[in-house]
Amino acid sequence: MKLKLKIKNYKSSRFAIKIHNGFTVVELLIYMALLTIFLLVLLDVFTTTLNFKLQSEAVSTLNQDTRSILGNLNYNIYNSGSATIISSSKLSLDSGAKVYELLGGDLLLNSVKLNSLDTKIDNITFTKIGQTIQILFTLESLITTIGGPRTQTVSTTLGLRY
Repeated sequence: MKLKLKIKNYKSSRFAIKIHNGFTVVELLIYMALLTIFLLVLLDVFTTTLNFKLQSEAVSTLNQDTRSILGNLNYNIYNSGSATIISSSKLSLDSGAKVYELLGGDLLLNSVKLNSLDTKIDNITFTKIGQTIQILFTLESLITTIGGPRTQTVSTTLGLRY
């Protein structure tokens, strides 16, 4: 019986697992490197998503303002009795009842701003050709994106009803 006990004790002491409390420097460096890589990937995904959102917002704002301005111009020009071009950037409808003008980057209809706060109009040109009015304007987004400001140039011809 003594012999069996000695062999048993010998095996358990030789293969005993030593338990350490804490971390080694190498383990700590590996954990820090993995955490840094994870945070960098997460930061890259976040910035890419934010840039995509800003670009989408800029394009969407330009499209909405373009549709709104063209719809307003189309409705008022079609339903007006007369049109007079005061200057290349100022249009008068129905003998001054409705006046479109460009002032400080904003298109105004009787002093009411037609474009949104996120856009400005760089230039607008009204040209009267017979019973039609040719309109050319450039809309610029004020939303800051990495690629620079987004612009949209619009050219259309609208006809008077009479």
